[in-house]
Amino acid sequence: MKINKVIAVLILSSVCFMGNSLMGDPAATTKGTKTMTNAASMAKIAVVDYRRILSQDPQLLKDKDSVSHEWRDLYNALQETLKPVHTEVSTLQAQYQTKKKEFEALQKSGVSSKEALQKKYGEELAPLEYRLQAQYEQVQNFTYAELTKIQNVVVPKIQKATDEIIKAAGWDFVINKDAVMSTLSAGSRFNITSDVLSILNAQYVKEKASEKKKDPKKAAKAA
Repeated sequence: MKINKVIAVLILSSVCFMGNSLMGDPAATTKGTKTMTNAASMAKIAVVDYRRILSQDPQLLKDKDSVSHEWRDLYNALQETLKPVHTEVSTLQAQYQTKKKEFEALQKSGVSSKEALQKKYGEELAPLEYRLQAQYEQVQNFTYAELTKIQNVVVPKIQKATDEIIKAAGWDFVINKDAVMSTLSAGSRFNITSDVLSILNAQYVKEKASEKKKDPKKAAKAA
């Protein structure tokens, strides 16, 4: 995920700029180091695990406190949509493997001529290879496009929830956990992922309740 990467880059750029400016004057190196250390110790930097909030891990998706509930519902709905497609691909893959084994067995037997093998490959195996590759690409492109749509629904809400916490708790910066070169547990005082999830999921409950009042049939179908 690239959420809030801009913030992380800005922080790193600022530190690099400060360091390069001070390096120009050898006498200021010690003073500059102290300045950066003091600035870093004064800044309140929180961490959010966006990968966890938008996880595709089956185990995390089952845990009600580990992911965005809206993301989980949208992601699971997408998986249901993809089931027939995956079945079709699996069937085609099985056909391809069968034909491939037949061709390899015939090739090892030495019974058929090179021309006969080439003809068999071109008529039976190659078309399946092309179809299978085309199916893979179609599924990948469709899945990527749909995941992007889902992320575009959930990500702005994550950012809004993060902003609420920043204002309430007085954090100066919030960066993605992937940008942190250390292991921060979920209970770390710097890690506000659970707080973000609490706001997200509470808001999602309100949104579903509102939708149910407006259109009970649609809400029941979505559930």
